[in-house]
Amino acid sequence: MDTLWQDLRYALRVLRKNPGFTAVAIATLAIGIGANTAIFSVVNAVLLRDLPFSEPQSLCLITERMPTIPVVGPSWLNFQDLRDRSRSFDLAPARNTTMTLTGAGDPERLQAQQASAALFPLLGVAALRGHTFTAEEDKPGAAPVALLGYGFWQRRFGGAPDAIGKSITLDRTAYTVVGFCPRRTS
Repeated sequence: MDTLWQDLRYALRVLRKNPGFTAVAIATLAIGIGANTAIFSVVNAVLLRDLPFSEPQSLCLITERMPTIPVVGPSWLNFQDLRDRSRSFDLAPARNTTMTLTGAGDPERLQAQQASAALFPLLGVAALRGHTFTAEEDKPGAAPVALLGYGFWQRRFGGAPDAIGKSITLDRTAYTVVGFCPRRTS
């Protein structure tokens, strides 16, 4: 143990005598530790931690390739054909999109997902408050409804439970808020 303490004292004396080398060594260590932390955070979130769904190992994404567009979801007709012929999978359509929120406050561009009523039971996700989409709300011609993400609900409505039933305007269409997603899926 005495030898270890002597070596540490010697190393500190050498580092004190060479401040340029010391600064480069500390900066190199800081960058290395920071890069490793960032990489581990991404690996942990993407590869190690389970998805926040009841059976994430059984989920898959169906895409199509087109000559001019690398990867897209299947067209509605192809999806219906897949759903009707599938004997092994439960299928639910969903599509990422952006929408503009107008009305109360400043206009805001939002990341949104258009989803069918079948998506939430398939993922095993229930609404935190209110309800997820129903089969009646999924039919053509039904009044547009929205399920708000947890973060958006907290930020825009202050987490007020009475936001259910209120109307929001997305891309010039009025949607009735029917529920809020739990924090883990927002």
